[in-house]
Amino acid sequence: MMTFSEPRAPRLAPLVPCGPNTYNLSPKFYPLIPRSYPLIPNHYTIFPTMRYSDISCFQSGVAVPLFSLRSKNSIGIGEYLDLIPFAQWSKLCDFNVIQLLPVNDTGAEASPYSARSAFALNPVFINIQAVQGSSEFEDEIEEAKEKFDEQERIDYYKISTWKRSILRKIFDNRYDQLRKDKVLQEWLDKNPWAKAYCAYSTLKAENGEKSWKDWKNFKNPTDADIEKIWTKYKKDVWFQAWMQFVAETQFCAAVSEVSKLGINIKGDIPILINEDSADVWASRKYFSLEDRAGAPPDMFSYSGQNWGFPTYRWDVIEQDGFAWWKARLAQASKFYHAYRIDHVLGFFRIWSIPQTETTGILGHFNPSIPLTLERLQAAGFKQESLEYLRKPNYSVDQLRQFLEGDTERLLPLCFKTLYGTTDRYILKDEFLSEKAILGLSEPQEIKDKLLKVYWNRVFVPTGDEHTFYPYWYWYNAPVLFTLPEYEQQKLHEIIGENESAQNALWEANATKLLSVLAKETDMLVCAEDLGSVPRCVPAVLKKLNILSLRIERWARNWDAPYSPYYAMEEYPRLSVCTTSCHDTSTLRGLWKEPDFDRAFYWSHAGLPGNAPEELTPTVVRNILAHVFSANSLLCILPVQDYFALSPALSECAPEEERVNIPGTVGGKNWTYRLPCSVEDLAKNNFLCSEIRKLVDARKRRPMWKI
Repeated sequence: MMTFSEPRAPRLAPLVPCGPNTYNLSPKFYPLIPRSYPLIPNHYTIFPTMRYSDISCFQSGVAVPLFSLRSKNSIGIGEYLDLIPFAQWSKLCDFNVIQLLPVNDTGAEASPYSARSAFALNPVFINIQAVQGSSEFEDEIEEAKEKFDEQERIDYYKISTWKRSILRKIFDNRYDQLRKDKVLQEWLDKNPWAKAYCAYSTLKAENGEKSWKDWKNFKNPTDADIEKIWTKYKKDVWFQAWMQFVAETQFCAAVSEVSKLGINIKGDIPILINEDSADVWASRKYFSLEDRAGAPPDMFSYSGQNWGFPTYRWDVIEQDGFAWWKARLAQASKFYHAYRIDHVLGFFRIWSIPQTETTGILGHFNPSIPLTLERLQAAGFKQESLEYLRKPNYSVDQLRQFLEGDTERLLPLCFKTLYGTTDRYILKDEFLSEKAILGLSEPQEIKDKLLKVYWNRVFVPTGDEHTFYPYWYWYNAPVLFTLPEYEQQKLHEIIGENESAQNALWEANATKLLSVLAKETDMLVCAEDLGSVPRCVPAVLKKLNILSLRIERWARNWDAPYSPYYAMEEYPRLSVCTTSCHDTSTLRGLWKEPDFDRAFYWSHAGLPGNAPEELTPTVVRNILAHVFSANSLLCILPVQDYFALSPALSECAPEEERVNIPGTVGGKNWTYRLPCSVEDLAKNNFLCSEIRKLVDARKRRPMWKI
């Protein structure tokens, strides 16, 4: 079992020049980058945690996925060192902050939110030419660069595979030297997470990239097992460690240069981690594999979301003094001045779904106060009635309302008679899960009918006959209307009271957990608080000085008639505002969406005349000026929405600029690349000037005005 020490680990310095072990950054390849970044430094300096610069004015920034950057030196995908020329462009625009998506190792998976490790960096972002020993493979590197540079979008799998392959060649060529390198060993000693990660990554490769759950050996490793793996696969684990060392060295070097420009880096820390990850494999006690995290149903998804990630066992994590989370933040503080907590609502309560289910519809919030058998019996409900509401039984006529003309065929296939009856039916045990129903060799239309039968309930299954959690759509469940009206009314009262009782629990839970995060480092903490937001969330975030998020298209009073937009001056001072994010269309894309009311938005923005059919750069400038008037402390827009200010950089169809479409896999997700190199961006004087006007106007606004 991997363990973490309680005290804060000392931070490594942003790396400084230290003698002969430097990158070979010749003017030919790196004209904009200083020549003295250390690749393998011969010493480390203890450095305090990264700290966001003092905020004395309204600040502005740009959000960009690291993988989307394109430079004269990168190969097919953005790289850590590309942050330096991108920051130089950002300086020309007068930005204060660059916001990134997660950069953790995801293996062959393109999504940055599908990490193999909460600690390890992604080797795909290593600049190969800057790796010591790469000159031996100059022709192969140049050939790959020409090949991948031709592609308009990222071919993540091919690039990742090639980069790991060429890194292995460089490593093998220098193995005898690297194995004796004291600095590499010192780095490993100072990063206790790395031993388990390297062992996991090595075994995953040995097992054809299968999940650890499908391995023959080492499924539940001890510390001794990890040592055995290091002994047995000595060269392979050192390769994994070396890749992490190189990645961290390059990232630290880039962040150091960005910091010198007076620009902050804002990272992204997802709350959850993959089941198939080094953390779940080696630190199993912190995770529940019986549940999956997701989101409840909302206006965008009738059946909610099931993200497939295990939930945390917070009681165990707390018993260990939150050491795992503290270590995770210590790692992040090497690179970031600020960080975004993805799905901060999960610290209040997570939507927990049984691992047997596929959608999110049968989940419940955890923690939450359940309805007890005693409470329901005291209200007059018999236990058999309550079980009926949790697992309904049907007459043939009732089933026909769901299954229609397929009733007679499906009845013997999927149903059995209720014990003690001859004319009441329940689903067979083998079909008591969404996975089982969706696994049937039936048309989707039939599966959908059976799912409606399965979903018909007032309470979701929990495995405990004494506790009851309401089904999300309990108030519309057909089984509810089979009860006498007075029992229906009683359930409305009881469940309503139960819902109102949850906020105090969630407030206390989030205050405890988020206090640990907020106090652990000097990084500025920002929250992604989108979704079904409990009433207690704003007060907790404000109390802990955590910035909330406002995406303008969703910052509306949904409880008021016509759901009006909130005025920009109504945004909380402790917030980050934006036009779009990686999971939405861009501003240009929003304008083309059929259900977007342009006239309503135009009126909200206070712009003259009628809303135009097309977004010209002039119209975009007026919209961005309106967004920049927000009371939010930070205004960080996606780089694509700044590009809309430039005719040359907004020629493509808006859908080509989108980073990800939630709920879909593959396609163009996570493949977006900038339309030009970051070096060419710096030469775009018109765009820089347009952005700087907006930023400077925002900075000049007096902060004392609310």
